[in-house]
Amino acid sequence: MFYRILVPLDGSTLAERAIPHAEQFARIFGSTIILLQVLDPTSYHENPNPVNPLNWQIRKAKADMYLNGIAKRIRENLGEKAPSPRISITRPRDEKKSRVEYAIREGKPAENIVNYAQTENIDLLITSTHGSGGLSRWNISSVTQKVLDLVYMPVLIIRAYNQPEKEEGRIHYRHVLLPIDCSRRAECALPAGIALVRGESSTQLDMQSHPNALQPSDPLPDDSQTKLILAAVLKPPELPIPEPYPLEIEQLTDQLMQISRQAVRNYLNEMKVRVPVNCEVRTQENNSVSAAIQEMANQDENIDLVVLCAHGNTGQTNWPYGSISRNYMEHGTKPVLVIQDVKRSQVQPTAAEIAAEKSGGR
Repeated sequence: MFYRILVPLDGSTLAERAIPHAEQFARIFGSTIILLQVLDPTSYHENPNPVNPLNWQIRKAKADMYLNGIAKRIRENLGEKAPSPRISITRPRDEKKSRVEYAIREGKPAENIVNYAQTENIDLLITSTHGSGGLSRWNISSVTQKVLDLVYMPVLIIRAYNQPEKEEGRIHYRHVLLPIDCSRRAECALPAGIALVRGESSTQLDMQSHPNALQPSDPLPDDSQTKLILAAVLKPPELPIPEPYPLEIEQLTDQLMQISRQAVRNYLNEMKVRVPVNCEVRTQENNSVSAAIQEMANQDENIDLVVLCAHGNTGQTNWPYGSISRNYMEHGTKPVLVIQDVKRSQVQPTAAEIAAEKSGGR
């Protein structure tokens, strides 16, 4: 499912908070991790001076050393012994290919990350909400926001501002929350949720049978606690008249809600029977679906990951994300995996993209 994972880095510890998640995804899916750093010659300068060639080469050499060190650490965490991970056009036939590679690009960060992801057969982008610019009042940095808007592929967003007091040696996804609106379209997130829970259970069994694989800081895994939580939000019907409502309208609304509750319960129970992993179903009634999902995720501290489809039943392909997924991406506090159900080729370019293409970016 996620065979090639891209992790953009910029040398900051905030951006590196995506790495443990990339490692766990690689364990579960057997993925290759590609680290990418984009060097921007105009970074942090409104009126940059001409770039000094020597300083630029030194900067590239430092980036190479940095990524090489990160890649080596990841290979050790994955239990891999491999040669240099630098992506190369020519590779000796007898050289074993590493599952951890890295690349350096030059130019504008957001554009280069999007272009690399779309041209290098990337299946999943894992990115931190903040990087070298530091934490700010904004939940997602400008570079990350630009990438998310145009990348059009599954993305895993890690909250750089919401880290546990004690860093775990290894990330686990024991409780995975998957909100669903009972539509076939939203069900496209199910395979990923199932694979994560099943893979998490497998890696935990692996750790239990091989105690040496546990690091001193790793908690003892408990397979019985790993589960997928299917959740649905029932929203009362919106009426184009002010409250208080006439008695007959209130009665009709109550009848509609009773039928809706039963239909949603039946749907979730059927899904629970079909899902081949430990599964729990939850429902909540709220006038705001976004607020209800936020509540469910925040009230249960055991939830490690939220999985969403980019669009639901009413979502339009004109935008990369529907209102529900967009809300949680921007305002949620838990890591969120968003499965993109729209291909980039199906999307009409925006007016800004057309203008930028015509002007050459000027």
